[in-house]
Parts: sequence; structure tokens; C-alpha cells
Amino acid sequence: MQDSKIISAVNLMIQTNRMHKQMLDSRVAKIGFHRTAHRILMYIAKNDRLESQKSLADHIGVTPAAITGELKRLEKDGYIKRIHGSDNRFNTVEITEQGKRVVEETKSLFFEVDRAMFSDFSEEEIESYVKILEKMQNNIKNSL
Repeated sequence: MQDSKIISAVNLMIQTNRMHKQMLDSRVAKIGFHRTAHRILMYIAKNDRLESQKSLADHIGVTPAAITGELKRLEKDGYIKRIHGSDNRFNTVEITEQGKRVVEETKSLFFEVDRAMFSDFSEEEIESYVKILEKMQNNIKNSL
């Protein structure tokens, strides 16, 4: 295979990923959320609660200070409730009913985005695409 075709394929994959993120971010912004706040809310919903702000910061890839600021905003807006521990870095955080509604709404929005992305694909094309991505992931794992 020619190097130029590989470079083109990788660039298209990266560009498509960025476009997908932009579509998701625009949908989340329409309901009043910033990416970091939304990722925090999704993480807490998935894990039922948050025991360590540092572990969340590591998972999302932001500073603990950024997590603290976002948690304050989410709490103020009624999406989460924090149970303060003896150390502010280790509060227990739980999602509220209002937060759960936002999570369900955004899951629906995300599925709409994903469905739109594959709207004119046949079932066979989607299956082929999945196999190609799995093969790529295996190649990457074997190269590590």
C-alpha cells in the first residue's frame, strides 16, 4: 500500500473523530452544558457516585482544580449533591434526579448523532467498518 493512502486514511479518521466530537459538543451546548461538566455528569451517573475528585480528574484529563470548579457549578445548578468529607479533595458526589434526566436526554442526543453519521450505510457496510476498526485496534495493541 502506498504511504500517501495510509496518511490519507489516518487523516480522514482523525478528522472524522473531531467532527463527531464537534457534533456532540454542539448538541450538549444546546442544553446548556460545557464538555467537561457533561463528562463529569456522565461519569458520576455511570459509576453511581464519585468518591475521589482526583480519580475523576485523572480519568477526564483535567486538573483537580478544574474538577472542583465544575463540581461547584453542577451542585449550584442542582445536577449533583456533594457530601463533604474531612478533606475537600475527597468529597462523595452523587447525581440528582435532575442530573439523571440530563444524562438520559444527552444519551438520546448522542444516539441521534451516531445514527445520522451512519444514515446511508447498509448493515453490511457497518459490519465491515466494525471489523476494520477491530483489526486496527488489534494492530495497535500488537505494536505496543
